[in-house]
Amino acid sequence: MATKNLLLGGGERIAGRATIVRGGGPKKRPYTLAEVRDRLLAPVHDIATALRNTPTGAKPRGEGVFEMTLHPSFLARSYYPSKLLSATGLRDVGSKERTITPRKASEDRLEGKPHATASILVAGREDGINRLASFLTDEGVPEYIGQQLTEIESIQWLGSEDKLRGELPADDAHHSFEVALHAGANEDDIVIGFQRFAMQLGADVDLKRRIRVGGLTFLPVTATSSQLLALSQFTFLRVARPMPALRIAVPNMVRQTMNAIPFALPVGGPLHPKERVAIFDGGLGTADLSAWATEYTFPETSDTSGMLLMHGSEVTSTFLFGRPQIGTPIKRPFMGVDHFRVLAPTSGRDPDLFDVLLRIKSVLEAGRHRFANLSLGPRMPIYDDEVHVWTATLDQLCANYDILLTVAVGNDGEATGADRIQPPGDMVNAIAVGASNSAGKKWKRAPYSCIGPGRSPGYVKPDGVAFGGSEKELFEVFNPLIGSVVGVAGTSYSSPLTLRTAAGVAATTSYELSSIALKALLIHHSEHSARLPRAEVGWGRFREDSLALLECAPDSATVVFQASLAKGEFRRCPIPFPDILISGKVTIKATFCICAHTDPEHAINYTRSGMGVTFRPLLGIGDDTSTEFFGIRSQYKATEREMRDAGHKWETVLHRSRDFTEGTSLSAPVFDVEYHAREASRSVPPTSAPDVSFALVVTVQAPGVANLYDLIRQKYPVLLPVELRADVVIDT
Repeated sequence: MATKNLLLGGGERIAGRATIVRGGGPKKRPYTLAEVRDRLLAPVHDIATALRNTPTGAKPRGEGVFEMTLHPSFLARSYYPSKLLSATGLRDVGSKERTITPRKASEDRLEGKPHATASILVAGREDGINRLASFLTDEGVPEYIGQQLTEIESIQWLGSEDKLRGELPADDAHHSFEVALHAGANEDDIVIGFQRFAMQLGADVDLKRRIRVGGLTFLPVTATSSQLLALSQFTFLRVARPMPALRIAVPNMVRQTMNAIPFALPVGGPLHPKERVAIFDGGLGTADLSAWATEYTFPETSDTSGMLLMHGSEVTSTFLFGRPQIGTPIKRPFMGVDHFRVLAPTSGRDPDLFDVLLRIKSVLEAGRHRFANLSLGPRMPIYDDEVHVWTATLDQLCANYDILLTVAVGNDGEATGADRIQPPGDMVNAIAVGASNSAGKKWKRAPYSCIGPGRSPGYVKPDGVAFGGSEKELFEVFNPLIGSVVGVAGTSYSSPLTLRTAAGVAATTSYELSSIALKALLIHHSEHSARLPRAEVGWGRFREDSLALLECAPDSATVVFQASLAKGEFRRCPIPFPDILISGKVTIKATFCICAHTDPEHAINYTRSGMGVTFRPLLGIGDDTSTEFFGIRSQYKATEREMRDAGHKWETVLHRSRDFTEGTSLSAPVFDVEYHAREASRSVPPTSAPDVSFALVVTVQAPGVANLYDLIRQKYPVLLPVELRADVVIDT
């Protein structure tokens, strides 16, 4: 009987260090200092006047917050105006992405075209604003100050209307709102000041449910629309919006009993009992799954409803057993489940939206779960210029505790104007999962599945899709409350189905794979068609068969690298290539993933870590010339992202398959990987930047070389096939 070729581990053993020499020259500056003075002086005076006229209770520390928009040519972290801010006594408290058409472009070909740029949110007292004005009038301003002034496109005060999102209710009743303040660690005085100002207006701020992430504090507020409008005068208020509802299932979905599909629970516990998966949902309500799942409740979630239990038990069953099919016996689950009942019938009405997140946070902070699933979240589309509290909180938890989290992107894909992915589906450290309409060979996005793009970084969203059911082909799942298989539909089911695949890989092999390596494998082996828009299906449809992620065809070899990098360090990752002449086509497919710490107050510079990857196809013959592999067009296929190519290197996922028509165009090819670091939009010194872990999965395929796998193993004896656990049977 033939033996299947398996994924080769230990790629980091063949990696080495690299030295890269960069070119470059001085930046062309679109504006002169005189032009900037004429443009900015009046707005700076207006800002000082607006701050002076702001009520005392609305400006803690006597400070205001205004917007400083940079020219698109100066987006790189090295152009951050730190010297200008320091000299004026001002400071930044965040940033956003803006799309503008600058008065002048740095290149003629870009003249008159829209560009993405950074809008820095600057805080300070009136004396600091006046110092900024003096620099604009002083002919003897230091050169370094004048240089940073010429990088500014515009300056403006942030009024109440700039801070409100969504439609405010038109009545005089009290409603629930969520508010984000520019208030980080050791800035409780700003939060207390906000509460006191709200009390003066008759609004209520619930400090017990506040959540601080990075430089932002998120709060639930109860107020009338007129009170909220007045409250938005508070200078450190970043954004306020109506509290969204909580989403779980497809609206108006009707379950159908599938009597034709028999179901018998398997015998025996989980295949890999040492790890358990956290599922946050509406509860189980039955002991039928007790051999594999344990339900945990909170004091506030002891009351429940049939709808919540149906959803929670089906999501859990999807992870445990997958999709039941006629003639296929149900196998033992890969891992056991800790099901946390975080929802109650009142969830979705403030302040319970914050309560649900706080319950999830308390579980993940314990550090006991490396795998988790969320088939719920706020029912609202994401915004480009703001990071939601769910996204900010969970991204940091995944980075801190190495968690592989799958998130359903939402089921409002048919809602005109509101069909974009929903928080926390825009996370950079999770796998955002949409739904396909079929499990067969012909598939596309299910109509209800929310679409991308995400925010940049994290532009490719969803990360991918999995079968989630449709009107013509329902998603079949065992419902333990009914005791039979039912037909359903929704991203609520495609998300745990994807997590099941990843957990299956971890459970079937004894080879240690990090969370980002598992994420890279899922994306690497996803099925994609060029006819399907990336905004609808991401990188492609995730595979359901875990073993398919571990197998290699005879004419191909897949290698996984797991390593870490210090800031400014280069790691040379050889692409395994045999020492023979290959005259036919060769395909190289590669996927890079990192887990990034984040700055939620800096939406445009959200990730602190990024990768620079250089491809050198002919290093084996002494030619270190680089060519494009992960070019921006290959990642996005969207012309608007060309406006901001500098943002490309801050993505947490890079993926591409590239064909070389002649194998002779490759000789000992390599990827040179560099780690970029920043904090609060600024470049940071190497000593203060933490090491970052990355995973690279690379496949080399040569259809004309039937023994390519064996040839690569002979050349690289340190690359060893991953070992399967003793009780795993692989079809041959």
